[in-house]
Amino acid sequence: MNERKGSSSKILIFLVLLTFVLIGVLKLDYDRSLKKSSSESSEKVVIEVTEGESVDNILKSLIDNELIQKKYLYYTKLYLKINNLGSKLQAGTYELPKNLSIIELIDTLQFGRSQDVWVSIPEGLRKDEIADIVATELGRYNTSSFYQSDFLSLTTDSSFISTLDLPIQITDLEGFLFPDKYALPKDANTEFVLRMLVDNFKRKVGENYTYQDIILASIVEREGFNGNDRPIIAGIIIKRFNEGWLLQTDATLLYPVKDWKHAITVVDKEDDNPYNTYKRIGLPPTPICNPGLQSIEAVWNPTETNYYYYIHDKDRNPHYGATLSEHNANVNKYLR
Repeated sequence: MNERKGSSSKILIFLVLLTFVLIGVLKLDYDRSLKKSSSESSEKVVIEVTEGESVDNILKSLIDNELIQKKYLYYTKLYLKINNLGSKLQAGTYELPKNLSIIELIDTLQFGRSQDVWVSIPEGLRKDEIADIVATELGRYNTSSFYQSDFLSLTTDSSFISTLDLPIQITDLEGFLFPDKYALPKDANTEFVLRMLVDNFKRKVGENYTYQDIILASIVEREGFNGNDRPIIAGIIIKRFNEGWLLQTDATLLYPVKDWKHAITVVDKEDDNPYNTYKRIGLPPTPICNPGLQSIEAVWNPTETNYYYYIHDKDRNPHYGATLSEHNANVNKYLR
């Protein structure tokens, strides 16, 4: 009898523990799903929410327009119910990028006709490219006072930079304009946009970095393609730098050219400018782009290997070499 009771108690304890585990897993999946971008595309779609329209109809429209994935419909309804937001969705015409998370999407639908403009800034762009994107998005509204020339001028204005409370002294904001999705007011001016980008950098990156970290991360951002190759590439670049090698990174050659698709020539490699890491030992004087957090973290936590060389084939698969002969063999095999 006692053995039977003991066995029943163990089963009960097991079931209770299993229930807690399942609840924990579901909670993690719920939180992750709400914060995950619904798509990698920043393409914008227009939807209209009419006065008195039901929440179910609004959600159907969001799914039909690929703003919410159908598999997350239940989580979306749960989020609306838990936070009592169903009644706060406002009528209006919305222009929304597909890469919003559920939380960002629901937040936007509470603003109605006074909605902000969603601007997506990808990782790895130069400051002039960022200025182009913002100017294009805000330029569709007569209320904006954003100017590209002022934006670029302020990025090297020492007086303005000193007001941003960065933990290090810099003379150029290249590298500190954090790539992300931004909800900008339609009347946003140039200074407001710059402060928003830098403030986001401060929130996401923190203060425990050096200027060298950001320069390295900007190179890793342009040289790598994903979270698998970037830590390895970071390790290779840092090792070459520490051992006094020429970095010989193609991305740094492209920064002065202002064209990431430019076909690198012998002339480019012979041009003696501060960003030519084929001619000059060390780092370029500034970051070459604005890196994402993944590349910054790769510099903070590089993967140590015996490699000194790397290439990517036409399908963006990486191939590494410990010696120049291995590197040349990879070039001959994958790039010719």
